[in-house]
Amino acid sequence: MKPWLRWTLLIGGGLVAAALIGAGVLTWLVLRLDVRAEVERAVEAGTGRDATIAGEVGVSYWPVLGLRAHDVTLANVEGGRAPAFIAAEEIDIGVEIRPLFDRRVVVRRLVLRRPQIALEVDQAGAPNWVLRPRPAPESTAPGPAPTQPQVDAARTTLQSVRIVDGELSFFDARTGSGWVVGDANFRTALDGLDQPMHVEGSLRYADRDVDFIVDMGRPGAAMRGELTPLALQIRSELVNAEFQGQTVSGSGELAGMVRADGPSLRQLAAWVGAPFQGGVGLEQFAVAGRLEIGHGAFAFGNAGFGVDRVRGRGDFVLSEREGRPYLSGRLELFDFDLNPYLIGETPEVTEREVAAAAEAPAEQAPGAEIASVEPPPRAIDVRGDAPTETPVDFSGLKAFNADLELVTHAVLVQSMRIDSARANLVLNDGYLAATLHNVSLYGGSGRGRFEIDSRDANSTRIVQDMAFNNVDARRFLTDAINYSNIEGRAEVSINVRTQGRTQTDFINALHGRTHLEVVSGVLHGVDLGGVASTIRNALRGELIAPEARTPFQGFSATFAINNGVLATDNLSFNTEDLRIPGIGLIDAPQRRLDMRLAPRSPRGGVVVPFSVRGPWGRFEYASDIRDRVQAELLPQVRAVEAASRSRSG
Repeated sequence: MKPWLRWTLLIGGGLVAAALIGAGVLTWLVLRLDVRAEVERAVEAGTGRDATIAGEVGVSYWPVLGLRAHDVTLANVEGGRAPAFIAAEEIDIGVEIRPLFDRRVVVRRLVLRRPQIALEVDQAGAPNWVLRPRPAPESTAPGPAPTQPQVDAARTTLQSVRIVDGELSFFDARTGSGWVVGDANFRTALDGLDQPMHVEGSLRYADRDVDFIVDMGRPGAAMRGELTPLALQIRSELVNAEFQGQTVSGSGELAGMVRADGPSLRQLAAWVGAPFQGGVGLEQFAVAGRLEIGHGAFAFGNAGFGVDRVRGRGDFVLSEREGRPYLSGRLELFDFDLNPYLIGETPEVTEREVAAAAEAPAEQAPGAEIASVEPPPRAIDVRGDAPTETPVDFSGLKAFNADLELVTHAVLVQSMRIDSARANLVLNDGYLAATLHNVSLYGGSGRGRFEIDSRDANSTRIVQDMAFNNVDARRFLTDAINYSNIEGRAEVSINVRTQGRTQTDFINALHGRTHLEVVSGVLHGVDLGGVASTIRNALRGELIAPEARTPFQGFSATFAINNGVLATDNLSFNTEDLRIPGIGLIDAPQRRLDMRLAPRSPRGGVVVPFSVRGPWGRFEYASDIRDRVQAELLPQVRAVEAASRSRSG
């Protein structure tokens, strides 16, 4: 064998032997070291929390310095609800060796498998995820105090970070509420803890998958509880959202601009644990504006929104109280039809329409058609069918609770149209109280208060105390009770109470008082002057016919109401030639009118008292010169007035 070859083999063999001996010595040294304790001490020094490795620990040296530990826990804060802040079945970390000589840390991989991460906020609002290095123990030995090695965040690189099959929980002791997400998988990388971080991943919450993308400006600042920029995208079956703003992770607060939409606000509320309790609608939704999240509440500022066919804007807070959504703030609602919610029919609307409403909630042109369904039948309809026996569904009042200052544009309620209104509204567990200011309708204005108390499932109580001034009587009465024979400007006051489950119940239980006054108008369908001059002419078609009319200077009446019967003893109807006082009864449950009129002519002439009696729409006129009708009606009127006063008192 040639000498150079022999020497090559000897040198090579010696190097291999030296490597084997060195590896053996290094392995013996590592085995002699307590790696588990050293890792625990290093983690405790960096986080300020007790760390425990209960399982096996493995070390690798090539191509990176690696550590794999099983059954690892990082302690929670003192008094925390969960036993550990982080508990992972396995942690695998690989650090490049060469950069360590330049005091740089390059983590090639960091993998947490099946970790359980418990985020908490205590009663004082302090979070458990703010980590602070543990101070070095004081030494009594002479010389300089020992120092703990500090990691330079600016010189730390994480080339690959992954969480596999993780579980993340949150609990807020201030509200006693929280949530849990599972199947969390995400990946990220960053050049330093104070450099931007991009995270992509997915998780599963309440049996639904969620994909997300997070861009955080300074993750190190977030760990220290400091302010940092944040961008977030969420994609799921029930909501798609984009957020651009900043967060103070120490308090869990967010602030920035948001856009969100989804196919069903009702399903979304149930998904996040605050379900709407009843009613219909609240489906397709969208919102855009400034969002602040903190203390379990979502505060929207200058936000545009659309829900079903309702659209608007405002400054409002959405939170959760006692397992139910709670809405407070100020809302401005544009033209919408309330009837779908009264008849239990979800309004149809496209996703594009709702999204456009959230971005630019514009008011419709005055007088625009906003009806989306056929209006429900009136409770009192003098020309139509009797009230229904179908129970009225007030379950929508239990859908959520609210305390709102409300401004509306045109609103359709049954057949009535309110042009605009301002109201203060409180809704609590099925009890609604609304104070109305500056209501504009039928060319006039109104104000008042109404209550609907549906907390008792067997009977709903309704209170109305309303006043309307200078309204168009013909349009108002036509839409309210389908009676179009009075033309003029009207003042109407209503102070009534009722209760029940059906329209029939509400009419039969109605009691209180109401007043109607109309000036400078026309009574269509009858010529009262002709009837008063000669009752026999009332039998002829020209006095009682659609084209017949009675111009008048004023008409007024105050009605006492008891059990659905309206009674008056001060009816006054004044024409140019006649003063016509009267008494009478309007029996809403029986749909019948009984009235006695006693005309007087300041100019003289023959006039006779007469009665108007019969079912609605089939009145009969007859002379009452002998006051028989008056004698019959007056005790009934007095009885209704007495009962009404007794119930009101």
